[in-house]
Amino acid sequence: MEKERVRVFIGSGEASLLERKTLIYSLRKHSQRELDIYVLNGTHNSITLNDGEPFLAPMPLKIKYRNATEFSLYRFIIPEVCNYQGKAIYVDSDIVSLTDIGQLFDTPMNSCDFLAKKGAQKGYRGSNFWGLSVMLIDCEKSQFNLETIFNEIDQKLYTQTDFMVMNQTFLTHHPYTIGELDPGWNMLDSWDKNTKLIHYTGLFSQPWKYPNHPYGDIWFKYFNEAIASDYITKEDISISLHRAYVRKDLLKGNYSLLGREQNYIKQFVRSLKPSKKKKEIESSMKATSV
Repeated sequence: MEKERVRVFIGSGEASLLERKTLIYSLRKHSQRELDIYVLNGTHNSITLNDGEPFLAPMPLKIKYRNATEFSLYRFIIPEVCNYQGKAIYVDSDIVSLTDIGQLFDTPMNSCDFLAKKGAQKGYRGSNFWGLSVMLIDCEKSQFNLETIFNEIDQKLYTQTDFMVMNQTFLTHHPYTIGELDPGWNMLDSWDKNTKLIHYTGLFSQPWKYPNHPYGDIWFKYFNEAIASDYITKEDISISLHRAYVRKDLLKGNYSLLGREQNYIKQFVRSLKPSKKKKEIESSMKATSV
């Protein structure tokens, strides 16, 4: 019996071209069965399926303009796009897959509306919230009425942040049943033997924007393979460089000599006891970095 095709939705925008295509390449490389990959492009309020022609996303403009990022609210239209049938995976575009995404798709949902990583958002204390940057969604059970939700936000029943992290304040009004994902499906800027998806969340450390990420070599491995396979084209790279979506020395890879030297200097300065000399060195570093 042929297994169900795996539906994967990627939250993205026009500036995410290279990271998105690197992710898609990694998903296809490891998959043991057919994928249907939908790109949710928040820049143009559009969706593309399997690199096809874009079509309009069912996102009201008054809701689209409430996005924290270009695509942050688009994950909630997935059940509607799927006609409220079957399952679907959602992932942010700043991710690389290291294993078969079908394993996530086949994860038992145990009657939950969706699965996510508990306590996965940086900057939030405790564990009373959910990281929705990777989700496995039961599209029949999970129905998100964004107009109702934002009317309630405007009534101050809860905040948009409460909604985006699905904390108890929000769940009191919308009691979704959320199941906990294996943490390996959403590893934030880290890697170990259990990592299945590595998520480059740091806006000031993403390897396509800044050199010397401790696990940037993983991203560049898939990026370079995608170039070699002609999935990422010269035009894709040229556009991204011209529009400053990526760092100018992107094609040099993860590491830069200047970055290494700066890291060594920072480590040296941190080792010094508070002193006038330390302040002089720090001031000098700031001056040279401008």
